[in-house]
This record gives sequence, structure tokens and C-alpha cells, in this order.
Amino acid sequence: MSGWSPSVLSSSAANYVPTHALARALACGLAIFTMAWAQACVAAGGTAEGAANGTTSAPAAGGTASADDAGLAQRLAAAVPKGTRLVIAEQSGEASAAWKLSGLGQDAPYQATFATFNGGPAVLEALVSGAVDVGYIGEAPIPIAVGAGVKDLVAIAITANPGSPANTYLVVQPNSPVQKVEDLRGKKVAYPAGTGRHMILAGILHGHGMDLRKDVQGVQVPGSEVAPTFSSRAVDAAIVLGHQYFRLGSPPILANGSGHNWGLNPIVARRSALADPAKAAAIADFVRRAVAIYNWQATHADAWIQASYVKLQGLTPAQGRILLDEEGVGAYYPIDGRLTEVFQEISDGLVETGALSRKIDIAPYVDGRYNDIIAAQNRLDGVKLRPLVNDRNVDDGSQRPDSKPFVLK
Repeated sequence: MSGWSPSVLSSSAANYVPTHALARALACGLAIFTMAWAQACVAAGGTAEGAANGTTSAPAAGGTASADDAGLAQRLAAAVPKGTRLVIAEQSGEASAAWKLSGLGQDAPYQATFATFNGGPAVLEALVSGAVDVGYIGEAPIPIAVGAGVKDLVAIAITANPGSPANTYLVVQPNSPVQKVEDLRGKKVAYPAGTGRHMILAGILHGHGMDLRKDVQGVQVPGSEVAPTFSSRAVDAAIVLGHQYFRLGSPPILANGSGHNWGLNPIVARRSALADPAKAAAIADFVRRAVAIYNWQATHADAWIQASYVKLQGLTPAQGRILLDEEGVGAYYPIDGRLTEVFQEISDGLVETGALSRKIDIAPYVDGRYNDIIAAQNRLDGVKLRPLVNDRNVDDGSQRPDSKPFVLK
């Protein structure tokens, strides 16, 4: 359809949490296409055979855009049947805000409906139930969900920002006697189960010789309730996001997420949606736009700070700049052998740190059928992919013998 404008589901979706059944399954896992797509793939420079197998050749990191690349958007849009609808799960309203602000979703040839959910587990629940077609999540929920028995989901596009603190901070109460991570032994720590923050907290504690399951009193709350729980002083510490940190008045930080995550943020789809010719074509177009919008954000920092950090998260422009500079800029990478290897390392790390009860094989849950589209859009936008190694670790000081809490400045 022309004149695109995103629909938004009812306000109840904004406070959506997983059903008790899936929540219990996730907690258990934590504690213990189609012809239309083949045509789109060929249009993007791939092959029908590659589309059928869900694989394409891995593109080079960078390169010069070709005349064929320039026609990519038109070919993908033309492959979408009229009347197609796509429901997209997001968190915090950022995906729909970026689509509108960038102007890159205006001519989408399908009805795009965005639904906002409270955390990755809630997005996964919506996907599993069939309420949405695709969704944005972090790097931890997929392995955790697979460990809990979820089978119908697959990552189809992934951003990576290795070494980033991920705007995630382990904070303690002001004037607390806790001065270093080791002092948390036996203390109450709030975190949202089944999320990237769960993974990062488990990693931080593991790096300091502790186990989240045994050495601290873990208090599991929904993502939006972590900050209020900390503010009420019901816990000694909490793992919070950047906007929550500033809203809490900049409490002392013991450690951040650097070195405990790869900054992976997958777009996940239902396999059944990918098997629908109309939705598969719409998803191909959606992936191209998602890459273009992500690249746009990197080159329009001031506009994105105003739209996201200021308008959506209620921060000042200066605070937004601090968080954006802290997080750094990632990119969409091809889902090739290297990225699958990284995702497997993440999954294995979840087991090692106690966030996942058993090892899983992540390969069946990643799908590189859109690699050629991602590579072409990156070329069009002049994006050069840096090597996918976690070599940007910021020294947060928590490993030093004289470690002391710090604040963001």
C-alpha cells in the first residue's frame, strides 16, 4: 500500500507479559518459502536454490554498490502481493519511531502494524502464539527459549556491536556499603529473567567468581519493574538500562555490560510466516528497510537522540548523547558461519554462567536467506563491516583490586 503509516495495537500490548505457561517454561530453561521469496532472492542477487535452502553466500564486508543494488528496493516491493499485512513486535516503541522519523517506511507495499511489548520473553510469546509475524529481541532470549522447548522461531537478520556495554549497568543503592561486585554475595539483586540483562548480570557475577543462582539473592521482575523495585529499596542492587539509570538519579555503578555481550539484536520470524508466500515477500522487503533504517540512525545521531532518548525515554539531549557514545554503533551482519559461531558462543556462555540449564545447537534457529539483501543495502549505504570479534571491551574498572563504584559523566 502507498502512503505507509504504522498501525499500533491496543495499549494493552505495551504492558504485555508472557503467559504463565511460557513464563514457567522460560524460568525452567533459565534455572536448571516459497516461490515469492525465491523471486525476491533472485532480484537481490541470490538464487532460487539458495532461497529454498535458507542459505546464501556470505557477502564481503563492504564493497561498492552496483546498478543492480540500486534497483533492489523496487524489485522487493514489486514482489509483495497487494493486501499483505505484517505484524511487527518491538520493544520501547523504537522500531516504529525510527521507521517514521527516517521516512524509509513510507512506501511499504503492505500494511505494517507495530505492537510494543515489555521485554524479549513477551515478544517471543507473541511470536509463538502467532499474534505477530516478526519481532525484535536481544541475543539471550532465543537460546533460552530454545532451551525451554520453543521450536517455531528463527533469526533472519542480526545486528552486532561487539564489545559494547549495551547501555546496561549493575547499580547499587546510594551510600551502600557495597563497593565492588564481590560485596554482592548474599545480597538481593533485581533482574528481568530471560533477557539480555539476565545474561549480562550472570556474566558479570561469573567473572567475579560468583553464581547468580547460588551466591546472590536473585529477584526476578519484569523488565519495566526493575527500576521501580530498585527505587523502593527492596533490593540492594539491580541490572538496569541506560534510560532507567538516569531516571534513578545516576546511582553508583559496579560494572557494565562490556565484555559480557556481543551486542547482537536479532529480528526473529515465525517459520510459518516464512512459509507463506505473501508474508515471505513482505518480510524480505521489511528486512531491507530495517537495515536501511539502522544505517540511517548511525548517520543521523542528533535526530535519533531527540526521537529516542529524549521523546521516548524522557532523557535530556546530553544524557542521550552519553548513552549513544557509550553504546557505539553496530551494523547488520550476514548470518554466515562466523555469526552462527558467535551465537553458539553466546548460547554456551549462558550455560557456563548459569542462565541456561543445558547446551543447545543454535544453528537450526538462524537463517541466512536474507544475506544478499542485507549485503546490498549495506553497500548502498556505504557501511563497512568491522571484523566480528569482541575486541572493543571498555575497562569499567570492576576487575581492578582497588575497584570502586562510578557514575556516568
